[in-house]
Amino acid sequence: MDLIYLHGFASGPQGAKGRHCQAWAAARNIGFHAPDLNLPDFEHLTVTAQVEAVEALIASLGEPPVVVGSSMGGLVGAAVAHRGAAMARLILLAPAFGFARRRLAGRRWAGYRKRGLMPTFHHAEGKWLTLGPELLPDLPLWQDDDQWRLTVPVAILHGRQDEAVPLAESEAFARRHPDALLRVLDDDHALLAPASLAELDALLAEAFRTG
Repeated sequence: MDLIYLHGFASGPQGAKGRHCQAWAAARNIGFHAPDLNLPDFEHLTVTAQVEAVEALIASLGEPPVVVGSSMGGLVGAAVAHRGAAMARLILLAPAFGFARRRLAGRRWAGYRKRGLMPTFHHAEGKWLTLGPELLPDLPLWQDDDQWRLTVPVAILHGRQDEAVPLAESEAFARRHPDALLRVLDDDHALLAPASLAELDALLAEAFRTG
């Protein structure tokens, strides 16, 4: 059974949490995959391209993997599970539920909706890039995530001080999925505090012990 890590928006597979998961897997001789989800590239990003790439990766594996999704990667992982891909466990780190809804209606992205372009600092590239218009017509396809019903085992870690993704989104998901585990941590969106990483490690250990 392999481990897949899905990174967040304007990030890459070699971010801090991706490296942490890779090291955890390597120490246990577990196959590890961290696809670059800037697809087809960041300037032409769509959620659809990310979801389809993860579906293809899972289909190529010999058995259902454990999937860790961070922020937008969490949304992508949940979408893939909702669409029926087989997973042993889905671990979501501050998952970006409501991403499409907030971008289609929120004030922060009003300029993007008007112009179809948005300068964005890309953390993996270490520079400013321009998000192009392709994401805009793709967003309505993914705005109903509050209606998704997942049948795979799900665990969520979310920080109380998260200013990027409202904790209320994860709480609402947990209410819709009574079997899901939600742990609210004393951390921000990054979830890089030692205690948060220890919680992630414990979830990984449980997933590979019981999966």
